[in-house]
Order: sequence, then structure tokens, then C-alpha cells
Amino acid sequence: MSYRMKPIHFSKLFFIASSLMFSYANAQSTNPTLSSKARFKLDFTIGPNFDIAPASDTENKDIFGGRPAVSPFLGVRATHLFSKKMGWYAGININYYKEHKPTGYRQSFFESFFDDFGNALFGPISYVKPSAELGVLYRIESANWSIHPGVGIGHDTYLADKSNTRYKTGSDGVKHELTYDRESSLFTAHIGFSANYYVSRRGYLALHARYHQPLQSATAHVIEKTDGVETSRVDFKSNAIGRGVFAGVGFGLVLGKQ
Repeated sequence: MSYRMKPIHFSKLFFIASSLMFSYANAQSTNPTLSSKARFKLDFTIGPNFDIAPASDTENKDIFGGRPAVSPFLGVRATHLFSKKMGWYAGININYYKEHKPTGYRQSFFESFFDDFGNALFGPISYVKPSAELGVLYRIESANWSIHPGVGIGHDTYLADKSNTRYKTGSDGVKHELTYDRESSLFTAHIGFSANYYVSRRGYLALHARYHQPLQSATAHVIEKTDGVETSRVDFKSNAIGRGVFAGVGFGLVLGKQ
């Protein structure tokens, strides 16, 4: 005895397919992607900090000093995604490098001794150059990915501000004075992006890259005076000192969801 399967009418197939598609679409709408759920985020990154001041300025390091072309940094960044398309962020970077001394200003024995002694004793601390930034970002999100281009403003300790004056009185009673003055803690403008890949509901891989441009001129001066009268002066001023690029990778946590 044989049985024949009854053919399923096309309208029934269409109804079943439509029902499945509707159910899937409804499930997707009630289960947004991991990236769209995040509202408050905190991440930690590490990477290189590239000094990209042009050669025309680096030739004047004899008066200003400088920093290595590449140095490491550790970054901490908090992000608040306050709307579907926008957010803001705040970050602190711990840059780590030993300054290059200016060669155009010869330190006295005691200045050099205390600088070298301080670096030897507190090297890991004295090499720390902090910077901070605050900005706004735009949200581009797809599946478990999010890309946030943004702009901001910050303050960067490119080199520590410094001022030294030493005096010497000659055998003829004439007083000689030599002053070295440097101001290089600068406000900076930032432009860049961050990319996040969510590996879980609470964790994501983070990539940050940004370019920063000083908004102030760095200045350095060497001034000689004789009996209070200025006899020699060498000045340096640049908007490029402090220009650079950060690129860091790390891991982040979702602290709050939408």
C-alpha cells in the first residue's frame, strides 16, 4: 500500500516564509547589537607616541631641547554615548620619555648634577609626561563593531616648563647674569577616531588613533645681562613643537547600557 504526500499550496508556503521572516525581524528589533547597547565605557590602551615636528624646528633643539621621535604611552579613556549619533569622551595619557637637553644652554655644575641625580633616583617618575583631552564623537555602528570619529581639545606637557638663572661677579665687580627660560606645556587640538570590537556584552577590544596640533607657541630663551643690561638674547618660537600622533590598542569595559 503506498501513500502520496499532498502538495503544499504556494499560498501556504508564502504564509510560512512570511511568518518566519517577520519573527526574525521582530527578534532583531528587540535584540539590538552589542555595540548599540553601550552607553558608558572605559578603556585602557598602550602604544607609540610619534613626534612629528618638522625638521626646520628640530634643528633648533640646541635652544629648546626635545623628546625622542617615538615613545610609549598608556591611555585611559571614558566615553559617554548620550544619543544615538553622538557622544563625548575624556582621556588621560601617561607619556614616558627622557628629555633631550638643550645644547645651546650649558648648565652649571650644580644644575647638571641635580638633574642627573634626580633622573637616576626618580627616573621612572621624572620621565612621565602627562596629557589630557576632552572631545565629542560621532557614532558609526554595525553588528559588534563601532567606529567613533571625533575632535577635541587637550593640554600636553611636551617638555616641562623650566626657568634657571645664575649669576657671576667678576674680579672687576661687574655682575654677569645668564637666564634660560622655556615654556612648552601647551593646549592642543585633537582629531582622530576610535574603533571597538565587542567580544562580550561587557568587554571590547579598543583601538585609538589621533593627531594633535598645538594651539599655542612653544617658546625658549637664553638671555645674558651685564649689570642688569641685556647684552645677548637667543629666542625660539614654534607652533609645531608638540605636534604628534598617538596610536594605541587595548581593552575596554561597558559600565552602563542603554
